Amino acid sequence: MRAGFKMGQYLTFQLRSELFGIPIGDVREINQHGEVTPVPHAPESVKGVMNLRGKIIPVVNLRVKFGMEEQEITKESCIIVIDTLSGQVGIVVDSVKEVIDLAAEQISETPGLTSTNTGNLVKGVGKLEQHVVLLVDVKSAFVSDRLEEIQEAA
Repeated sequence: MRAGFKMGQYLTFQLRSELFGIPIGDVREINQHGEVTPVPHAPESVKGVMNLRGKIIPVVNLRVKFGMEEQEITKESCIIVIDTLSGQVGIVVDSVKEVIDLAAEQISETPGLTSTNTGNLVKGVGKLEQHVVLLVDVKSAFVSDRLEEIQEAA
């Protein structure tokens, strides 16, 4: 197994001009960006919480978590609800692109050039014909963000 990722389907999304991917099995649903209620004293990357059919879940601005500049919400902005070790989390992305299939030989380890902001989150690279997809480890990406505290406080 390469980079901890298996061959299979990945949901791709865009932050700035970069393409990222997460295993489709970790995706619960995709929503248009809606109302997010800020939570005082939350970590900078936590945008707030949202009410998802009666369930309160934390929403993380992935741009901020990756050390990128924030961008205003557009009609293409989405919240991807994912399953993590801390429960469900919504991640704000610039846009959702498509589901792709990656074979084992298309997946390699991160070349070690990522910043510390993304280095512990981007654990692999998917190689397509003309692009690369940075593969995000969502299972461990949000363990230390105090998300459970935020969810309980909301």
